Amino acid sequence: MTVTAAGAGTAAQDVAQLHATLRFATAVTVAFVLGEFAQWTPPFMAAVLVSAILGNLPMRPPPKLGVVLVLTMTLASGYAFLVSVFLRGVPWVMFGLVALSMFLAFHFMLSGKPRLPAILALICLGLVPVVTMVAPAYAGLLPRGLILGTVLAMLMIFGSYLIWPTPPPKPADQPTPGPGDASAVLVALLSVAAVLPVVLVYLLFGLIDVLPVLIGTILLVSTFDVTATRKQAVDRVLANALGGMLGMLIHTVLWTTPSLVFLGGMLFVVLLGFGQRIFSGSPSAPTVVIACNAMLIILGSSILNGTGSLSLFVTRVFLFSLAGAFAVGIMTLLWHWFMPRPQTSRTN
Repeated sequence: MTVTAAGAGTAAQDVAQLHATLRFATAVTVAFVLGEFAQWTPPFMAAVLVSAILGNLPMRPPPKLGVVLVLTMTLASGYAFLVSVFLRGVPWVMFGLVALSMFLAFHFMLSGKPRLPAILALICLGLVPVVTMVAPAYAGLLPRGLILGTVLAMLMIFGSYLIWPTPPPKPADQPTPGPGDASAVLVALLSVAAVLPVVLVYLLFGLIDVLPVLIGTILLVSTFDVTATRKQAVDRVLANALGGMLGMLIHTVLWTTPSLVFLGGMLFVVLLGFGQRIFSGSPSAPTVVIACNAMLIILGSSILNGTGSLSLFVTRVFLFSLAGAFAVGIMTLLWHWFMPRPQTSRTN
């Protein structure tokens, strides 16, 4: 009887993993292809949100979560757009207000509040002001694309659960990224210190290719556990870089048959592999999600910018990886610098 129960439990686990993998691969693929077909800015936003939500949420998301996320993206993108437009003539005031708003969003997230709305707000605060300053022609298109991407992401998630309703298998116990023994204020300040230099560099030098770098950096910092070991930090940096290179490789293969059907089929096969790793119960699942998001961001931005030289793609992946490494490195360095060390008692 015990053997039968164990066998039934294993079968149920296999069904849950299969449903989760198919749900993940299908929803992310359809979201990515539809975003490309509609030519939203950014076109990969819906796919990245689907990957982040399905890869990190160990349950069926309630309908009210979709409403909250869409409202959050609408309000945050509208706020960032208005701040950018009205304070464009005084960029340092705009930069200071963006920094304060980012701090409040990080503090909200680190105080035990829902993480996803705060992450969406941070993406808007990081992207919209820079795009408004660097490429004003896209200033009005970006908030619209972010909102439509969020709506599409939630539709894909709820639709995929209708087809494969079994919740994902219970993941391995993972530490929730948070302040740990430090205050939420301190970790929020460290998080802002990791993101703002990247934003400032793009503002000062007028760099155009801002979407993949800032979205990747914000996702890394938002899910970074300051109490993690150096090896875990290095693993996340490497996953970010390897995912970006995989996205570049897929885009190179896409040159041979530039069609949405071929893109969807190729992406679906790759995402099946990601899904199997994410829902296998391995402790490395969050790192695999980071690599998957990096692949989607680099692939989507490469398609958005059109064909180009190999050196251009290598430069894009290098900047993407460098920004992620800087953000994780600066947070790790500042954490060990500012976090008070326990005092050891001295005996006479």
